[in-house]
Amino acid sequence: MQLLDTASTPSPAAKAGETVKAAAPQAAATLLPGRERFIPISRHGLRTKLIAMLAESGGDPRVWGRALDCLAAWRHQEHRQRLLELIEDYLPFSPDSDTATLIELDFDGRDKARAECIAGIERMLAQANFVRLGRDDVQRLLIERSPYGLNLQVDLSEFDEALLYYRGTGSIVREERNPWRLYLRTDRLEVPIFERLFLLLKLKPAETRIAEIMMASRIERARATRALAKARAHFPPGVSSDYIYVKIFKRIPQIDIEMLFPNTKVAFKPFDKLKLMVTAGGGTVAGVAGTATKLLAATNPFTLAFGVFGLSALIFRQAMKFFHTRNHYMMVLAQNLYFCSLANNRGALTLIADGAEEEDVKEDMLLYAFLARGPATHDALPELKTTVTRFLKERCGVSVNFDAEDALKRLRADGLVSADAGGKFSAIAPEDARAHLDRLWDRLLDVDSLDKAASRA
Repeated sequence: MQLLDTASTPSPAAKAGETVKAAAPQAAATLLPGRERFIPISRHGLRTKLIAMLAESGGDPRVWGRALDCLAAWRHQEHRQRLLELIEDYLPFSPDSDTATLIELDFDGRDKARAECIAGIERMLAQANFVRLGRDDVQRLLIERSPYGLNLQVDLSEFDEALLYYRGTGSIVREERNPWRLYLRTDRLEVPIFERLFLLLKLKPAETRIAEIMMASRIERARATRALAKARAHFPPGVSSDYIYVKIFKRIPQIDIEMLFPNTKVAFKPFDKLKLMVTAGGGTVAGVAGTATKLLAATNPFTLAFGVFGLSALIFRQAMKFFHTRNHYMMVLAQNLYFCSLANNRGALTLIADGAEEEDVKEDMLLYAFLARGPATHDALPELKTTVTRFLKERCGVSVNFDAEDALKRLRADGLVSADAGGKFSAIAPEDARAHLDRLWDRLLDVDSLDKAASRA
């Protein structure tokens, strides 16, 4: 899938003319070289703008409104069927399912079914205009240092499948006190984000992972087994390599995608390490030295016991500083995931299917409306695409790489757009579109059509 991009949304501070430091500009520039196909406006809003434009050309708003509504209803039934098929394919690999498939799969059959399920999910993501993050992009983001909160480490070799898709980009402004200026000044950091981020994970089987650890570290099986148990010790009960885990998040900082993985490890920032070294290490050394001097000079047993107690309390206090800093990191991680999570597993698939339907409906409405205004040849499609893009920019205020080819394919398959011998595409009138779609519904529910579909299945 081709990587596309969109310009980052200007932050409030940038709009106001304030100085904002960019966070990880190299990563943002690498991931976002152009516009996305995603149309970031609602179906209802687009319908209103289209009808207003068509009314200016003499079209009847009521007739056009009904035609567009019938088109949306027809697309809905198509996507509903695709969602049901996708959920059925996902059922054997769902960690949350409370129903049984009653279909027995052997090892090879399960692998084939899992591959088909993942392929179906990726097709749905493409229809929803999500963009896949390539492996190089993911690796580059994983090694970027967070400018504001967390330094995390994740081992991708734990997974058979680790897919990341995004849709929509922008930026947020975060404020952070600068420790190098004695916390007296606040820096404003502009952080690139993914508006929507999709994650699919499938753990490697334990035996496969143990064999990999043995080969990579050149250790015996017992040590490799202990290493794997330690790496997965914090996984909750029930986590299994048999399942496919699917999640969708919102407004995730691009350089903090590590927080989405279940095997994330917290790593202290350099300043935190220095602070702990100076405060905890220095305080402990000074305390031990002072207490040791007193103990050597002490002759009273009570004074000796008091000194030992004070030394123990000092060591405990400095150790707690270390754990407090680590717990603070984990709290930030948990808060980010709590407020950024949108859906999991089956719910995530339903959300993706809804998004795919929404994008198809908007693309079809746009192309149908503009072709109904006047025919166009295949060679004129780029010009028509430019016209639609200009409409979205001027009337809706969004910059989009409009996908005319996919919309044309769907409209031709439904008979709403046809091509003559000369290769000129034309759309049927909105008055005829309602009757045509009504006939499609009749054929869909026809007994003979249902029997044919059942026999093919």
